[in-house]
Amino acid sequence: MDVAWVLWPVAAGMAAIIAWLVRWSGSARTVVGAAFVLFLLAMMVAMFLGALVYVAWPASNSLVLGLWAAGATMSVSVFPVTALALRDARDQLDPTEPHPPRRLGSPTVLAVLVTVLVLLAEVLMGRSFATAAGALGGPTVGTVGSALNWFGATVRSPWFLFPMALEMGLAAICVGRKLPRPMFAMLLAQAGVMAFSPPAIASSLWVVGSAAASSAVMALIVGYLVFLEYQGRFLSRPVTGYAVRVVGTFALMGAGLFVWAAYGSALLFAVAVVAQTAVFFGAVVVPEAYSAGVPDALPEPPTPASPSSASG
Repeated sequence: MDVAWVLWPVAAGMAAIIAWLVRWSGSARTVVGAAFVLFLLAMMVAMFLGALVYVAWPASNSLVLGLWAAGATMSVSVFPVTALALRDARDQLDPTEPHPPRRLGSPTVLAVLVTVLVLLAEVLMGRSFATAAGALGGPTVGTVGSALNWFGATVRSPWFLFPMALEMGLAAICVGRKLPRPMFAMLLAQAGVMAFSPPAIASSLWVVGSAAASSAVMALIVGYLVFLEYQGRFLSRPVTGYAVRVVGTFALMGAGLFVWAAYGSALLFAVAVVAQTAVFFGAVVVPEAYSAGVPDALPEPPTPASPSSASG
């Protein structure tokens, strides 16, 4: 039996779990809550690191090495979380002066850490699953050039792109009710562009069809934003800034596709994909930064005063 039929449902399930953790991070505004989200994401990273060690170095002791790598990563990450939880519990149980749970000073650091952990988990999962399915070989990260090639081949793999697109789509749906409609549309467009990545599958039919689909998604979202401006539905400054970043990553992705099609190098495309996901998760982890300020309808014109009220 082809092992891919077993791995794809697992990859989809892992993507759903990571999307749920990202959704949780969007509402984790206490220090302990944020620490638990980061700990669970670190556990995902540790699990995929152990899997990559197991499948990339086929030897009699690879299973032991994989378990040691995963266990060491989990052990390192559990101590800060435990210390914070114990400190918070001690403060709240203090009979003389109980303290409320400590709030996050700024969710920006949380957004950066969540983005880094999600990308790291996806890279490790994509590489380990692609190696197990025989789509990619073992690691050859000996020089800077080989490391860059390893990274580019991993990110352009369907084992990275399709689970990442699923994560982005689920995360966009989960947080969409907290965001204005233009933001929700841009998040869905980013997930769609990720799903229709031409380098994912080595088939001329897929390359042509996905290129047309991703181009259509990009054109639709840009046209939608222009239409909003034409209708007078002005975007707030945070949403406008996000739109600029999204369009910029779309342009970078287009340049990466050109380099890939012309020269066969997927490195620039991989960089564009990372930039796209960083912009996306930076928004869904901090939805309150974009949740206000975009009217969904044109403002009502002022009602003229009646003659009787004017005379009174």
